[in-house]
Amino acid sequence: MIEIVEYNDKHEAAWTEYVERSPDATVAHSIGWRQVMRDGLGHRPIYLMALRNGRVTGILPLFRVQTWWRSRYLISLPWIDYGGVCADDPESAELLVSKARLLSDDYEVKFMELRSTEGKVVELAARTDKVTFLLKLQPDSEVLWKSFNAKLRNLIRKSRKFELTTQFGGVELLREFYKVFSHNMRDLGTPVWGIGFFERILRTFQDRARIVLVKKQDQSIASGLVLYFKDRVYIPSASAYRGSLRYAPNYCLYWSCIENGCREGYQYFDFGRSSWHSNTFKFKKQWVAEPTPLTWQYYLCRTKEMPAINPDNPKYRLMIGFWRRLPVAIANILGPRVIRNFP
Repeated sequence: MIEIVEYNDKHEAAWTEYVERSPDATVAHSIGWRQVMRDGLGHRPIYLMALRNGRVTGILPLFRVQTWWRSRYLISLPWIDYGGVCADDPESAELLVSKARLLSDDYEVKFMELRSTEGKVVELAARTDKVTFLLKLQPDSEVLWKSFNAKLRNLIRKSRKFELTTQFGGVELLREFYKVFSHNMRDLGTPVWGIGFFERILRTFQDRARIVLVKKQDQSIASGLVLYFKDRVYIPSASAYRGSLRYAPNYCLYWSCIENGCREGYQYFDFGRSSWHSNTFKFKKQWVAEPTPLTWQYYLCRTKEMPAINPDNPKYRLMIGFWRRLPVAIANILGPRVIRNFP
């Protein structure tokens, strides 16, 4: 018989052991996000575990998000690309989702969103308009280099021609990362997450999170946050100054991270999610020919429409235009207060 229980601190070792042994676990299932999201974004964690005779057979991390206009959501997981049910068997998956649906009704949320890599529960609504790109790494990065087409190699060489350099580090590089990142987010018309959120990520995952900076001489012109999980290198956030794009800094950043991943023995490089045929989709497709579809599943509680809380939604165009005109300093003050409403 399987029992569904809510996580508490006594379960930390069992949760972590399950994530380490489960082939379906993603970076989003690491227990550290429970504190990062709670303290960094103010979302309430509700972590569910399936137990068979005391042994973990499945997990589902959820966060209750409440907006300032009083809408509520259950999300697995906010900010990051992944989440959803991780289970050994269909029964555990079904029971975890059943419990989550009951909680959705109890909390009167508008919808529950499971950011799954593939659909685990067939009766849930699903959308497949997001993809990721997984590049198979090689022990020798030169083998990978030779597999790229001439256009991509020339763009990487272009960054070398301009003598761009990269620097990897931890929290000591955070302010330089955030300066580039927040400026780019303002230019995109998107509210920025607070610098304290990224500091919590770096301090919580000290051995699995790094900052990478791309520099021209002593000036940082691009930056990224890199996460390491099991056999994968994953970049959830990367940015560059628009005025520096002529130096091809993004190609320098990604190739440096790929080379580093090869050198350290990782098996895959995860470029992170994109919407089909977006600009980021086109950039990533240069490195990996075939995208990997993501299946985000939904329990629609108090809405009949699939949610579209993203910059591509036409109803956000006015806000995007307004945000682009803000001074960066003002956008950095307002951004963290706004973005927590858009998981």
